[in-house]
Amino acid sequence: MPADLADQHVATALDHLRGARWAEAAAAAQAALQLRPGQPDAVHVLGIVAWKTGRLAEAVQLLGATVAAVPAYAEAHKNLGMVLQELGQPGQAIACFRKATELAPNMADAHFQLATLLREKGDVDAAIVIYQRVLAIDPHYAPALNDLGAVLKNRGRLAEAIAYFRRALEVFPNYVVGLINLAGALMDHGDPDAARDLYARARELAPELPDARFGYCLSFIPISYAREAEIAESRAAYARELAALDAHYAAAPASELAAAAQVAGQHLPFYLAYQGEDDRPLQERFGAVFARTMAAGYPEFAGRPPMPPAGAGEPIRVGVVSGFFRSHTVWKLFGGWVREMDRSRFKLHGYSTSLRRDPETSRAKAAFDVFVETAHSFEALAGTIRAHQLHVLLYPEIGMDQATARLAALRLAPIQAASWGHPETSGLPTIDYFLSSDLMEPQGAEAFYTERLVRLPHLSIHYAPPDVTPAAPDLAGLGVRPAAVKYLCCQSLYKYLPRNDDVFPKIAAGVPDAQFLFIRHHAAPEVTALTQRRLAAAFAAHGLDAARHVVFVPSLDGSHYAGLNAASDVYLDSLEWSGGNTTLEALTAGLPIVTLPGRLMRGRHTAAILAMLGLEQTIARDKDDYVALAIRLGREVEWRKTLALEVARRRDRVYRDATPVRALETLIEGWVRRPLAS
Repeated sequence: MPADLADQHVATALDHLRGARWAEAAAAAQAALQLRPGQPDAVHVLGIVAWKTGRLAEAVQLLGATVAAVPAYAEAHKNLGMVLQELGQPGQAIACFRKATELAPNMADAHFQLATLLREKGDVDAAIVIYQRVLAIDPHYAPALNDLGAVLKNRGRLAEAIAYFRRALEVFPNYVVGLINLAGALMDHGDPDAARDLYARARELAPELPDARFGYCLSFIPISYAREAEIAESRAAYARELAALDAHYAAAPASELAAAAQVAGQHLPFYLAYQGEDDRPLQERFGAVFARTMAAGYPEFAGRPPMPPAGAGEPIRVGVVSGFFRSHTVWKLFGGWVREMDRSRFKLHGYSTSLRRDPETSRAKAAFDVFVETAHSFEALAGTIRAHQLHVLLYPEIGMDQATARLAALRLAPIQAASWGHPETSGLPTIDYFLSSDLMEPQGAEAFYTERLVRLPHLSIHYAPPDVTPAAPDLAGLGVRPAAVKYLCCQSLYKYLPRNDDVFPKIAAGVPDAQFLFIRHHAAPEVTALTQRRLAAAFAAHGLDAARHVVFVPSLDGSHYAGLNAASDVYLDSLEWSGGNTTLEALTAGLPIVTLPGRLMRGRHTAAILAMLGLEQTIARDKDDYVALAIRLGREVEWRKTLALEVARRRDRVYRDATPVRALETLIEGWVRRPLAS
């Protein structure tokens, strides 16, 4: 009889657990233990109650006792894993989840938690497999559908990600996280209108949720545009919503502001810079909101730390934060600063915000005296940077990587500087200087930055040419005619604005066998399709058939991209946002280059490169001159060959330039060894 009564008490305790009646559940479990000491189910219930009421150490003890008494108790292994996960012990939690899934192969929850931890650890391939296993057990498991979509989105498999997000919302239409994730994926896919509707719906369901507010505001900045008027419309709408966002958080309680810090930076105005306008007022307002939320969420990192002493003979500690310590444009452009700085005078600390790695990552890591990989939480990484007592913290880019932007919105070093990996003012009050190029910046450029502009000499970088063996792409299979004059138009498609579409048919009118080689958007087919439609209309307006002159090449790996450069005849620089690394790579193929400097630094990279080469004859004065130079290069084969030889002969002038590094060293020493300017 007592045993039967003990079982009844356990059943009652479990019923109370399901209703989240923790005190009643504990009382029933204690009653069971009085009748049957050590009863595993009752101990398990007490462990769950301890977990749910925040007594984590006690929960570990009770759940550990349960699995010790009954090693085959799969549910207890899973719950112990959940508690260990909350305690920040992912390795032990993973072991518990693995044991639970071995004991109960159809326990979807345990598989899901295991996949989540493996994903956070960086073992994404294993996580994908286990998420798929969860869905084989339960095809309607909405969190697994959502998280698998998020993993695939990060892998660039956007269409698959969207399909999983949609399935999650079919199961749970008011799943706010799913709404926001689908909205973000649709933004990346080039469908801002649909994304905006989802953000609005999420905001209605959860008005306090910052993801929905920031996402809705930034949904007014699309990737690209069908017509020129859309740019002004976008800016006006974004300015309106940004003002509303600013007003909301200015009046929000401290708790809501602090909560916003947890997601601030997940939505950045990256594509704003591609509209070809002065963005300082908008960036300054966004930066103020962003920094305000981060200061509220992380007050310990909100104030400027004092400048650490720097005695004679003591190296100055310089940190570099990036999500791109790999074969990426940012590291290609700014890795030379790290490799070439004088180690007798500077100690360099690298802080990676990304789990993505390739063979270049190991070389980047070896270039630093101290290198911290992002195995930490965000708070731990920020704390580590602050604890290293840096003198100066450099951000090669701000605006592309979410974690980098969040760190930049805090005060982790007494002097913080950004550079032109993303050539746009950060707008952040936490960034003191913007390190740019003397050759790239126009007169009066200081007005475009919230930071104090520093013009380093020449191109401002120490650039090493790529060590890549070209592999010929199958151009014939793409419809490229062997005898055509091949104009390489290799920039990201969102750099090409509607107002400049007419240059291509005008060139084709002067070079009837011209073909323009564009590169498809790697993740958003709609962006490619939109560009194709625009160019078709532009060519038709000039009585020409775009199908004869325009070719869209798939995304290429490094060797085939080098082969595309080698197979081309002329490099046509994009207007208003110029090529930087792409132009430097084109030099290795000896390509003649046509460029038109813009009014902002981001439209002047190539002109600066040509000026340094002493090849300014193909720097256009205006759009008509740009077209004329491109036509002349297409028609005059000997001039084209002569320029190609000159590019090949002079290109070393821009490679491995130590002058900017020496200037940067002098600049940093001046910052550190004199009182910080107000």
